Amino acid sequence: MWSWKVLKSTAPTSCKLCRNLTSAVKGKVCFNSKHLATGDQLPPYNGTLRVYNMRFCPFAQRTMLALIAKQIDYEVVNINLMNKPDWLFKKSAFGKVPALEIEENVTIFESLPTVEYLDEVFSNRPLLPKDSVQKNQMKMIVEASAGAIHNLFVKLVKYPEYITEGNITAFHKSLDFIQYQLISRNTKFLHGCEPGYADYMIWPWFERLRAADDARVKIDVETHATLIKYIDNMMQDSAVKEYLVPVNILREFHDGFQDTKGPNYDLLC
Repeated sequence: MWSWKVLKSTAPTSCKLCRNLTSAVKGKVCFNSKHLATGDQLPPYNGTLRVYNMRFCPFAQRTMLALIAKQIDYEVVNINLMNKPDWLFKKSAFGKVPALEIEENVTIFESLPTVEYLDEVFSNRPLLPKDSVQKNQMKMIVEASAGAIHNLFVKLVKYPEYITEGNITAFHKSLDFIQYQLISRNTKFLHGCEPGYADYMIWPWFERLRAADDARVKIDVETHATLIKYIDNMMQDSAVKEYLVPVNILREFHDGFQDTKGPNYDLLC
């Protein structure tokens, strides 16, 4: 079981929005609460850092992994993205998750900005290097690799008939690129001896590919031995394990996109 610790206050004292968010004891968080939909009321804001989430969303998972890894005190409000509450648009301009509410009606949204915000405000367990060159190299790894993997994943789940050879080629080039980065660094993770920003930002798609039943996206043991070892190491990370969704549940959720009713967001409730 994850052991939560007391966080030291690391926010600038002049930052009104963050001053009360950086000193807390992490409590038990319910990841699997009901996904709120149209007609459901907005839960009253209680002063705790809040993340608007969807349990099966890879982009929201980026934010969740950062919160877990950095042992931050927060609460989760899950959202049904196919039947969104009207009030979500007041928290996230595009009605998407993740969104972080850092003070009532003050939010940051989109996955990368939320994670970068958390890493700036909460200095424990840094996810990005302090060095500007190294920091931007990690960001470039995410930009260069996650897009092709995500594009193929979306087509696998929602539009398998539209998968092209170009999608498959781009996917495998991304695998090659990530493996090259690992080999050239000669480290356990892209960040070093423990996962960091780049690792957590690309991980959600590797987790979902476990549930893919398509030979075209299987990672070859011989060609990508280093990458497979990396994935095994990520599976043992405490933050990854805490938020991990069982393969059978992922498959059932993904299968729901082929149903006229859509997926069941509350499979884990």
